[in-house]
Amino acid sequence: MRRTNIYLNERQHEKLHEQAEKEGVPVAELVRRAVDAFLMWYDPSYQPTPPNPPQTRKSHSSPG
Repeated sequence: MRRTNIYLNERQHEKLHEQAEKEGVPVAELVRRAVDAFLMWYDPSYQPTPPNPPQTRKSHSSPG
């Protein structure tokens, strides 16, 4: 994987963190899923790489 920085507005940041908490996954996993959905929408031949074993949150990766 490659590290990427993105800028989110306050509402996007808050909602992503809420959903990550509900699902017990890192925010980064939700962003990867959203990017896959976007790419599949624009290119139906795109096939996402299967995820590694389910990722569960152990701790925050950045201050929230």
